[in-house]
Amino acid sequence: MFFLMILFAVIGLGMEVVFTALCDCKQDPKRHLMGYSSLWYCPLYALTPVFLYTAGAYIFPLPFVVRGIVYMLSIFLVEYFGMLALRKLLGASPSEAHYYKARFNLHGLIRLDFAPAMFALGLILEYIFLRVS
Repeated sequence: MFFLMILFAVIGLGMEVVFTALCDCKQDPKRHLMGYSSLWYCPLYALTPVFLYTAGAYIFPLPFVVRGIVYMLSIFLVEYFGMLALRKLLGASPSEAHYYKARFNLHGLIRLDFAPAMFALGLILEYIFLRVS
């Protein structure tokens, strides 16, 4: 399990760097595709295989769309409380300033406009989990 937690922490950070590079590409006239993340997010990504291992028996049989919604809501819940904990620990979560600029942010901790991305992310992480575990 420890290996899977490390693997998902690395995969999560990598996917976030790619996602932020693509999202910020519109504002960068040179199109350098400079993505970013924070090492503080590693524990949050590392929870993925633990969640899938414990809840997978209930989630995997569900239809594709229902699984995606469950993952999206779970990711939002973990992100919200994880960013809230980082706000308490650091004074602000690493994404907070960026999130506050977005129209559909919730307390600067999550962005509801990222729902489709979280839906897809959950299904991608499920696919990886099922292949490597």
